[in-house]
Amino acid sequence: MDVFNAFLQGDLFEEVYMDLPQGSMQSTYDYSMFTTKSGKDIVMILIYVDDLLLTGSNKDMIDEAKAALHQQFKLKDLGELRYFLGIEVLRSNHGILLNQRKYTLELISESGLSDAKPALTPLEVNQKLTTVEYDKATGVENEDPLTDANSYQKLIGKLLYLTVTRPDISYAVQTLS
Repeated sequence: MDVFNAFLQGDLFEEVYMDLPQGSMQSTYDYSMFTTKSGKDIVMILIYVDDLLLTGSNKDMIDEAKAALHQQFKLKDLGELRYFLGIEVLRSNHGILLNQRKYTLELISESGLSDAKPALTPLEVNQKLTTVEYDKATGVENEDPLTDANSYQKLIGKLLYLTVTRPDISYAVQTLS
């Protein structure tokens, strides 16, 4: 669900207090997650800025939670979850699959590597390279130092986020940073 008119750029000059609906609890592990339990059934709401993810074990409880939210906020129900924070959600008879294919393709395109040839393993496992060793291995000499560290840091941040669904590349990404 998407909240309309979320004031992302506004400044608050007073304290704001909100009460949770009766029976709801805020997670102690993730303050943006709220749960409501009734017997064996549960509804969970995860909030990220102005977006809400709702899931649960009981369709009627989910509908009640949506109705309660609609009474307090102007919301748009986006239907079944397909894409959230760069993660694609695919459903089948065997379960749910999470991947970051679209995110990865956008990252490759943004970094200008669309024409690069893929490799099975981007770096040899457990190999640590300094810039001098890398330059020797690739034959690069007298290369200008990095002038814009911000673009490099942004790329490393995106690669680290990519390891959410690709733990097999996490060592290579952590070695780069």
